[in-house]
Amino acid sequence: MKYKLTLFLVLLLASSCAVKKPKKKEDVITIQNSFDDKAVSWFTNTGTGTIKGLAKFKSKNGELRFGPEFRVELMPYSLYTEERLKKIYQNKKSGFIYLEDGVPKFTPDPEGYHKTIKTFCDKEGNFEFKNLPPGDYYIVAFMIWENQNVKTGGGLMQKVVLSDGESESVKMINF
Repeated sequence: MKYKLTLFLVLLLASSCAVKKPKKKEDVITIQNSFDDKAVSWFTNTGTGTIKGLAKFKSKNGELRFGPEFRVELMPYSLYTEERLKKIYQNKKSGFIYLEDGVPKFTPDPEGYHKTIKTFCDKEGNFEFKNLPPGDYYIVAFMIWENQNVKTGGGLMQKVVLSDGESESVKMINF
């Protein structure tokens, strides 16, 4: 009896080790709208507008982070950008995602989409974009860090409409 119980425990242990945890599926999403470089060419013009903001992110485990290690990107509105960001953030005006939930890959992934204006937050989480032409913009803040050798954090997104000479202020916080 003791032998059978030991054998049962060994087999149970071996079978539980053989079960693999499900791996997160790396989705590739096809974007229906094409990216038109000419439609966003206004983005490279110099203007008199300003976008100021604050970005702070709370991870799934409750850790609050902000500061100069976090990058913020400004990109011009386009139908392609709107569709792509809506797939990531489940909203076309504002939202956030956790890195642990996975970030999809996209096709097509045009080079023009990645031509953004980049800056970093200061030690309080503030950022600023100056000399902007009027237009519709998306702001994306990447708040990613390591916690016990595991990457955590995520992204924040917000749409902003800027008129000529206007100064807009945004608060990008997921809590």
